[in-house]
Amino acid sequence: MTIGEYIKEKFSTWSVEYSDGMIGAELARLELLPSDVITGETNLDQFFYIVIPDIISMPSSISEGGYSITYDKAALLKFYSMLARKLGMPDLLNENTITDITAKW
Repeated sequence: MTIGEYIKEKFSTWSVEYSDGMIGAELARLELLPSDVITGETNLDQFFYIVIPDIISMPSSISEGGYSITYDKAALLKFYSMLARKLGMPDLLNENTITDITAKW
Protein backbone atom coordinates (compact mmCIF):
# COMPACT_ATOMS: atom_id res chain seq x y z
CA MET A 1 0.00 0.00 0.00
CA THR A 2 1.27 3.48 -0.78
CA ILE A 3 1.34 6.39 1.63
CA GLY A 4 -1.30 8.21 -0.43
CA GLU A 5 -3.62 5.20 -0.40
CA TYR A 6 -3.18 4.77 3.36
CA ILE A 7 -3.99 8.42 4.03
CA LYS A 8 -7.09 8.27 1.80
CA GLU A 9 -8.25 5.12 3.62
CA LYS A 10 -7.65 6.72 7.03
CA PHE A 11 -9.57 9.84 5.98
CA SER A 12 -12.43 7.74 4.62
CA THR A 13 -12.85 6.05 8.03
CA TRP A 14 -13.42 9.56 9.43
CA SER A 15 -15.60 10.59 6.43
CA VAL A 16 -13.15 13.40 5.68
CA GLU A 17 -12.59 14.74 2.17
CA TYR A 18 -9.03 16.04 1.61
CA SER A 19 -7.70 16.67 -1.87
CA ASP A 20 -4.84 14.74 -3.44
CA GLY A 21 -3.07 18.05 -4.05
CA MET A 22 -3.17 18.98 -0.38
CA ILE A 23 -2.03 15.50 0.66
CA GLY A 24 0.89 15.75 -1.76
CA ALA A 25 1.83 19.25 -0.57
CA GLU A 26 1.80 18.28 3.11
CA LEU A 27 3.76 15.09 2.44
CA ALA A 28 6.35 17.12 0.50
CA ARG A 29 6.92 19.21 3.64
CA LEU A 30 7.86 15.93 5.35
CA GLU A 31 9.99 14.82 2.39
CA LEU A 32 7.60 11.99 1.51
CA LEU A 33 5.71 11.17 -1.68
CA PRO A 34 2.15 9.82 -1.94
CA SER A 35 3.52 7.08 -4.21
CA ASP A 36 6.06 5.84 -1.63
CA VAL A 37 5.31 2.36 -0.33
CA ILE A 38 4.61 2.10 3.40
CA THR A 39 7.30 0.22 5.27
CA GLY A 40 7.91 -0.57 8.92
CA GLU A 41 9.82 2.70 9.24
CA THR A 42 7.03 4.85 7.77
CA ASN A 43 5.57 7.11 10.44
CA LEU A 44 2.74 9.41 9.39
CA ASP A 45 1.96 10.83 12.84
CA GLN A 46 3.59 14.15 11.92
CA PHE A 47 1.48 14.34 8.75
CA PHE A 48 -1.77 13.92 10.67
CA TYR A 49 -0.58 16.35 13.37
CA ILE A 50 -0.09 18.97 10.65
CA VAL A 51 -3.32 18.45 8.67
CA ILE A 52 -5.92 17.88 11.39
CA PRO A 53 -6.08 21.58 12.37
CA ASP A 54 -6.89 22.36 8.70
CA ILE A 55 -9.59 19.70 8.67
CA ILE A 56 -11.10 20.92 11.94
CA SER A 57 -11.42 24.41 10.43
CA MET A 58 -13.58 23.02 7.60
CA PRO A 59 -17.35 22.65 8.06
CA SER A 60 -18.19 19.36 9.75
CA SER A 61 -21.32 18.90 7.68
CA ILE A 62 -21.96 19.76 4.03
CA SER A 63 -25.18 19.03 2.17
CA GLU A 64 -26.06 19.80 -1.42
CA GLY A 65 -28.66 18.36 -3.74
CA GLY A 66 -29.43 15.32 -1.61
CA TYR A 67 -25.73 14.52 -1.03
CA SER A 68 -24.25 15.16 2.39
CA ILE A 69 -20.90 14.65 4.11
CA THR A 70 -20.51 14.71 7.88
CA TYR A 71 -17.53 13.90 10.05
CA ASP A 72 -17.04 13.62 13.78
CA LYS A 73 -15.02 16.65 14.91
CA ALA A 74 -14.84 15.39 18.50
CA ALA A 75 -13.16 12.15 17.39
CA LEU A 76 -10.63 14.07 15.30
CA LEU A 77 -9.89 16.40 18.23
CA LYS A 78 -9.25 13.40 20.49
CA PHE A 79 -6.99 11.80 17.88
CA TYR A 80 -5.11 15.09 17.47
CA SER A 81 -4.63 15.44 21.24
CA MET A 82 -3.29 11.88 21.37
CA LEU A 83 -0.86 12.64 18.53
CA ALA A 84 0.32 15.84 20.22
CA ARG A 85 1.10 13.94 23.44
CA LYS A 86 2.77 11.11 21.52
CA LEU A 87 4.96 13.51 19.52
CA GLY A 88 5.69 15.79 22.49
CA MET A 89 4.16 18.69 20.57
CA PRO A 90 1.73 21.33 21.82
CA ASP A 91 -1.97 20.57 21.51
CA LEU A 92 -2.87 23.66 19.48
CA LEU A 93 -6.58 22.79 19.43
CA ASN A 94 -7.01 22.44 23.19
CA GLU A 95 -8.86 25.46 24.52
CA ASN A 96 -7.86 24.92 28.14
CA THR A 97 -7.37 28.39 29.58
CA ILE A 98 -7.21 27.35 33.24
CA THR A 99 -3.73 27.53 34.72
CA ASP A 100 -2.85 25.96 38.06
CA ILE A 101 -0.96 28.58 40.10
CA THR A 102 -1.36 27.00 43.54
CA ALA A 103 2.40 26.49 43.75
CA LYS A 104 2.83 30.28 43.59
CA TRP A 105 0.71 30.94 46.70
